[in-house]
Amino acid sequence: MARSFVTIKSLGEKTCWTLVEQAIGIPHPKMVSNFMDDRVALLLFSRQSLPERLCVTAAVRQMGGSTIYQGDQGGVWREEVHAFQKEMLGVFSYYMDCMYLYGFPVSQWAFQDEDLLFPLINAGSPEAHPAHALADIACMKKSAKELEGVGTAWIGCPNGAFYSLLEAMVWFPFSMNICIPSQFDASLIKLRIKELGIPAKFIDKPDDAVKDCRFVYAGFRGPLSDSELGPYKITMELLARADKDAKFLLSASPLRSIPVSSKVLQSPANKIASQARYRLGVHKRILHWILQ
Repeated sequence: MARSFVTIKSLGEKTCWTLVEQAIGIPHPKMVSNFMDDRVALLLFSRQSLPERLCVTAAVRQMGGSTIYQGDQGGVWREEVHAFQKEMLGVFSYYMDCMYLYGFPVSQWAFQDEDLLFPLINAGSPEAHPAHALADIACMKKSAKELEGVGTAWIGCPNGAFYSLLEAMVWFPFSMNICIPSQFDASLIKLRIKELGIPAKFIDKPDDAVKDCRFVYAGFRGPLSDSELGPYKITMELLARADKDAKFLLSASPLRSIPVSSKVLQSPANKIASQARYRLGVHKRILHWILQ
């Protein structure tokens, strides 16, 4: 049976820690290798995302592989894949060596069984983004040296990265303050936190949520308007209420995250470049893990 990379929980503690440590240990994430020589990765994206496509394509190509991209073009192919998932497995496996899925709810996948003929990688879904979560944990660990006692703050609506970070907290010793706009129903998240038994708590105001936190996330903007998101904007004044060495992390592409001031983006607190570095490294380690 081929390996799959779908959720943090399905990977297990040992694999998650190994991927994080390996990503940190890569001396140059853009280093070229021949591991993917003569291998082809299929990228099925149900909606467009330039950052995700760039990261995945760079990882495969820098390792000597080739990519085939199918994006949001009319939607007919999505109906075909959804209706004939089992039947398409053999066809796909004939042409390629692994598949990335982006934008598909994990709950709708029918690939997760013993008939899986090729490695499957979740490049991001509404309820899980394990690659981003592990890469950001690597970024935090490298910056803070140790994760024990490290506080994070999530400001904004939840997305796949958020849910994967919650799952990761079962094995990685950091905590999280959560400040979600009141328009969003957080009841299911509270139940999930209780089930996982993790050190995450809800705080009503962003100013209180970031207090003493080492890392502050600009969460997902969701369906909220600019005026509704205004109180949740990440500013230098907000970061000043966090830890004196607080760093800013982005949870989604800039257009899909809550507003971030230009001063924050231009400050030393901005860790977006480091996030990109570790996301590339994690994706390379994922390819080694699923294909070896």
